[in-house]
Amino acid sequence: MPVLFHLADLHIGAPYDSLPPEAACVCRASQLAALEHAVDRANDLNAAVLLIPGDLFDTPDPPLTLFSQVMSLLARAHCPVLIAPGNHDYLHPQSPYRIAPMPQGIHVFSGTTLEPFPLEDGHTVVWGAAFHGVSARIPLDARLDRTKCNLLCVHAELYDDNGYNPLLPNDIGATGFDYAAFGHNHTFSGVKRENDTFYACTGCFVGRGAHEAGPRGYLSGTVDKGVAELAFVPAGGVEFETITQDISAIMDDRTLGRTLAARIPHAHDRMCLTVELTGERRYDPDFAGLKRALGQVCVHAALRDRTVMVRDPWRYLAEDGLRGAITRRFRKAWEEANESERPTRLLSLQYALAALDGEDTPL
Repeated sequence: MPVLFHLADLHIGAPYDSLPPEAACVCRASQLAALEHAVDRANDLNAAVLLIPGDLFDTPDPPLTLFSQVMSLLARAHCPVLIAPGNHDYLHPQSPYRIAPMPQGIHVFSGTTLEPFPLEDGHTVVWGAAFHGVSARIPLDARLDRTKCNLLCVHAELYDDNGYNPLLPNDIGATGFDYAAFGHNHTFSGVKRENDTFYACTGCFVGRGAHEAGPRGYLSGTVDKGVAELAFVPAGGVEFETITQDISAIMDDRTLGRTLAARIPHAHDRMCLTVELTGERRYDPDFAGLKRALGQVCVHAALRDRTVMVRDPWRYLAEDGLRGAITRRFRKAWEEANESERPTRLLSLQYALAALDGEDTPL
């Protein structure tokens, strides 16, 4: 059975414009390093083909120096590298896919309908097509030789229709392909099966922001008729992670630092980390110092303060007026209540004061 590598949505050259320039530069470099590592792993496993179903680049016009650098990396593969341009790196008359020198062993599908690429094993055929603009509808009616292992490599939007070659499970199951390698959706779909067709969308290769958190990667393994033994492999690029920490029970910066340090992932040196602090704070944290400390161990660190300063529920006890009268009334009820009833009495007071202060709920 042939070993294949399925990479998609690498978005090489992405701007990472939510990050400072230095961190964005680190992220773009990690894209290239992760691709290099994937090619080396494909060679170690004697892969028969490397499939890239779209959005290898973040733009249809990447700088030619970057394009050449990526092609040089892919040319190190000991197997064919098949690219099906997607909605971000679509083919157009001046596309570098058309005008730049293409190393031997790299094939770019250029038609808007499926075309075959037979592998050297004589048993496997890869079919692919290209986007010629930001949207496409690629028919999947290929004349398949059912005695062979037929693979599909195409950019496609699964389960939705925004114009990016939309496909539903029934569409996929009716094609007759043995495995369909998709790109476009940035969340890993898992390896699924519809009728006799296995298929997957790998998700993006390396995250581009906090909305693409967690490990990202690709698929590798063996595929044949009726068999798809594929494993998800983390790409090893920069990852985005968000930690939410309730600081209601934390009384000082030292405790806060220790608490967060215990939760920071081990791969913090390639992490863009966002820390969200929530709850009622009982002191004023050194937010600037905390952000500096996180920035020293991560590629980039962002800090979001979602806390509120704790307020004494009896703050109006000695005041004249409505707030004072209500507070004294609830205080009397609280003092007369047993231990199990007191939290409810206190919460009722907090809601009453919130209503007087124009708040939907107590801060």
